[in-house]
Amino acid sequence: MKIKIFLLLLLIINTIKAQGTEKIAIPNRVVYNYADDKINEKAKKLLTEGLTNTTNYNLLGDNLIIGPTLWKRFKNLESLKSIPDSVIFHIDDMEIEGKMSKTLKDSKKIWEEVKKEVSGKYQIRKANEDELKYYWSTISFDIEEPLFVLQTENHLYILNFIKKSMNLFWLDEFPNKNAYNNPIDNGTYTTDGTFKTYKNGNEVYITDKGNKETSLEKVILLSSDPELQANSSVEDTKSVIEKTNRIFESLFKNSKKEGKIMVQFELGEKKNEIQFAVKDDLDLELMKEFEKQVNKEEYPHTKKNTIKFQLIYKVNSYNDTE
Repeated sequence: MKIKIFLLLLLIINTIKAQGTEKIAIPNRVVYNYADDKINEKAKKLLTEGLTNTTNYNLLGDNLIIGPTLWKRFKNLESLKSIPDSVIFHIDDMEIEGKMSKTLKDSKKIWEEVKKEVSGKYQIRKANEDELKYYWSTISFDIEEPLFVLQTENHLYILNFIKKSMNLFWLDEFPNKNAYNNPIDNGTYTTDGTFKTYKNGNEVYITDKGNKETSLEKVILLSSDPELQANSSVEDTKSVIEKTNRIFESLFKNSKKEGKIMVQFELGEKKNEIQFAVKDDLDLELMKEFEKQVNKEEYPHTKKNTIKFQLIYKVNSYNDTE
């Protein structure tokens, strides 16, 4: 199964300016938010401990994204083939596959493969301009520290942490032609750091037909990138998705009927609205309870203007294809 990643995520990040931090060269039009040195050092310590301690996984959470360059090498590893959700990155006019872990167990599997490659000397540093240009080309949210490059003799890993939880949420590799056979040419990303154009202009999460499953199928953005950046944050959007996922899974995981559910969120400065739609032969009693529980939750408000997005769930169904 493939999922075009909801790059809000699962992530659009607050532009908080911190004091007392190491400055770096930022490419033109790339939005980069610094964190205080104390926060960066804490993340660096977690990273170091995660590399050297065989039983320490404190840097990991349930969700971990593998970017397209690293997944190009990792996709054929037997230990990772059981991880279900793939990710489609839109880099200029290209579609390139990545991976997303949704459980701590799978995140540990991914991290163990990285540790195998970091057995010798390594350096943890901030990203340079070329590395930031590449990372910027694969995402649709502002870059926010802690962000590090883990440099070894053969690889340049890009690691981005969520500042609030201090969990690693993004793991990729800079295309380094000198280190190995480069899976992505330098020309596939926007070198001036401009915003990317996604398929249909608004969808960043999408799946192929895959297998019959009961799960979140895709997230559709109904607001533009600038609107989302100006009015929301990755933590707020992630909290909405996690709450809705939790309710969905608790109610529908054992359902025998088939169908699709659309939940549309309209988050505003003072008022939030939620709309529901169903398709095919769903259990209407479960759907009634689903609506009740989703409406009962509290959701964050936007800074000013309303933002809209849809969550599409499948119940014992295949993915919709385009």
